Amino acid sequence: MRFHVLIIAVSLASVAFLAAGAPGQFDDGPSEASDPTEAPAKTDELVRQLESTAARGGIYRAEAIGSLARIGAWPEVEHWLAKIDGVGDSTQLAQAADAIGNELLLRISLRSDLSDASRSAIKKMTAAAKANQQSPERLRAAIDQLAGDAIDANLGANRTLMAGGNASIEAIVSAITGGVGAGHRAKLLGVLKALGDGGAQALNQLALYGAPSVRASALDALRVLDPAAATDTLIASALATDATAEEAQVARRSSVFPPGFEKPDAIAVLADRLNTLRSVAMRTPNDLSPAVLWSVNDDRTGVQFNRSTEIFRRYREAYDAAQRLRRLGSLPPAVGRSVLAADLAYRVMVDVNWGDPDQVKQVRQLYRDQVDPPSLLVALAELRSRNDIPASVGIVRLLSDSIASGNAGSDLLVGRDGGFSELVEAVRDPQPRIRYEAADGLWQAVSRSERGFAFPGASYVRKTLAEMASLDSSPLVILLETRPVIALRQESILNQMGYVVERVTSAIEVERAIERGGDLRMVVSKIRIADAAPAELVDRVRRQPKGKRIPIVFYSDAETSEKSLRRTELETTSNRWISNDTPAVYLVPLPGSPAALTDVLFEVESKRRLPPLSVGERARFRMTGAAALQGDS
Repeated sequence: MRFHVLIIAVSLASVAFLAAGAPGQFDDGPSEASDPTEAPAKTDELVRQLESTAARGGIYRAEAIGSLARIGAWPEVEHWLAKIDGVGDSTQLAQAADAIGNELLLRISLRSDLSDASRSAIKKMTAAAKANQQSPERLRAAIDQLAGDAIDANLGANRTLMAGGNASIEAIVSAITGGVGAGHRAKLLGVLKALGDGGAQALNQLALYGAPSVRASALDALRVLDPAAATDTLIASALATDATAEEAQVARRSSVFPPGFEKPDAIAVLADRLNTLRSVAMRTPNDLSPAVLWSVNDDRTGVQFNRSTEIFRRYREAYDAAQRLRRLGSLPPAVGRSVLAADLAYRVMVDVNWGDPDQVKQVRQLYRDQVDPPSLLVALAELRSRNDIPASVGIVRLLSDSIASGNAGSDLLVGRDGGFSELVEAVRDPQPRIRYEAADGLWQAVSRSERGFAFPGASYVRKTLAEMASLDSSPLVILLETRPVIALRQESILNQMGYVVERVTSAIEVERAIERGGDLRMVVSKIRIADAAPAELVDRVRRQPKGKRIPIVFYSDAETSEKSLRRTELETTSNRWISNDTPAVYLVPLPGSPAALTDVLFEVESKRRLPPLSVGERARFRMTGAAALQGDS
C-alpha cells in the first residue's frame, strides 16, 4: 500500500515539474531579466569618460561639452562651460565654438537655469567665432584662393566667404573695384549673388557715391550682378555732369540705355521712380523690422554696412534716387522740389533735431537755386498736401533760418494772392511739431517787421502761440465719460501711461478741447454719448484741423446695447476718414489696465514718421509761446 502511494506521489511531482517547464525543456533557453540599474550605469560611465576628456582642456573640453549636451548631462555642461569663461585667447574660444556648434550653443543658451558664468562663456565663444569668420585677413585669403582653378581650394574659399556674411560683401566689393581678372571677378560675383541683395546694394552705393576711380568698375559689376537694380544708376551715370568717360561708356553700352535716350527722358524716368520711392517710404510701417544700410567708406573706395530698420532703408532709397537726379544738373522746378524734399526727409528722419547753422548751410550750398523763401513756400504747400511730415519740418526750419538771417520778405506773412501765406497755414497743421515751429518762425518774422500782427491769419498765429504757452509737461488725452467712477478709473489708467487727461462729458466739449490744441495723442470715449452717435463724434473730430490724425478709441461696457456695439464696429472699418497715415478708430472692451490700449499705441507708432514731442521740446515751445505773448502785450 505504501509502495503504491509513493509511486503516485512521484508521478504527480513529475507532472508538476514538467508543467512548470524544466530548464532546457520545451522553451527557448534561459530568459535574462533586465537590470534596471544597468542603463544608468552605462550613462554614468559615459559621463565619467566625457568629463575625463573635458579635463584635458582645449578643444577636447569643447568636444566633450557638445557630447554632454547631446545626452542631456546639463549639470556637467554647466560645470565645464563655466571653465571656458576663464579663457582669454580668442583663437581658443573660436575653436571651442566651432567644436560645439551653433545649434548646440543656442540650445544650451535657452536653458533658464544656466549660470551667469556659462552665459558669459557662450557670448565669448560666439563673439570670437564671429570675429574669426569676419576677419579681413581670412576673407582676403579666401578671395585670393578663388583666383586659382583648384576645385578643393575654391570650395573652401566659397565656404569661408559665405560664412563671413556682410563682411565678405565688403571685402569682395573692395577686391572687384580694386581690379581683378575676368574669371576671378565672375567667381566673386557668384559669391555676391549667393549672399543675397547686399552685394547689389553695396555696389550701387559705390557706383553712385564712390570716388571717380572706382565708380566705373562698381557700375560694370553691378550691371552684371543685378541688371534690374542697376537700371537707375546706369541712366544717371550715362548723363551725369560729373561722370568719368569710362563710367559713361559703361552706362551707355548697357541694354537699358537705348539710342536716342537723352536727358529729358532720363529726368522723366528717374523723377517717376523718385515719386514712387517717396510714396513707399511714407507707407512703410515705423516698426523694428531689421534692415542693413550700405554706404561708402571715408575715402569713398569701399563700402561699409550699418544695421538699421526698414523705414530708414526706404527713406534712404528715396534719398539715393534724389541724388541720381542731382547728378544730371539743372532740373525742372517741380522735380527739383521733389529732390529737395527727399533729401530733407531723410536728414530729418535720421536726426529729428536737424537744422543747426552748419547743417542748414550745407543744404543751401547743395540747392542754391531752390532755397529762397518763395520756392520754399511752394515746396511747403506741396509737402503738407502729401502729409510728408519729415520734409515739411525741414522746409519750416529752412524758412526759420531765412528769417533769422534777415533774408525773408513780406511773402512769409502774406500769400501771393493777398491771403494766408503757406507758413501761416502751417500753424494749423495737424502735427504739433510743424505748427509750433511755424508759429515760432512767424513770431521771429513779426518781431522784425514794422507791421506787427497785421497780416492775414494773424489770429491763428496768436492762438497757436497761446497753445504753446499752455503746454503741459506731459502729452494730452481727451476722455469723454459721464460716470464718475468709470471716469476716475480710466483717468488713472491713462495717467499710468504717461498722459495728462482732460475729462469732458459731451461731443461738443471734445470739439472745443481739440480746438484748444496741445500735444494731443488720443481721444478715448464711451459709446453712449448724449449729444452724438459714435459716427458723428468721429466726423466732428476729423473735421477739425488738429483732429485729422488723432486716434479715436471707443470702449464698451455692460450698459452698451448690442445695436450700439454693432454700429460702432462698423465705424472702426469705415474708410470715410481713413488713409495710409491716419490712425484708425478702435473699439475695445472697457480698459482695466494700460494693456487694453496696446494695439492702439502699436498702430499709432507704426504710422508715426517722427518721434513725438519730448518733455524738453514741450518746455521749449512753452517758453517760446509765453515770451511771444508777453512781447505782443
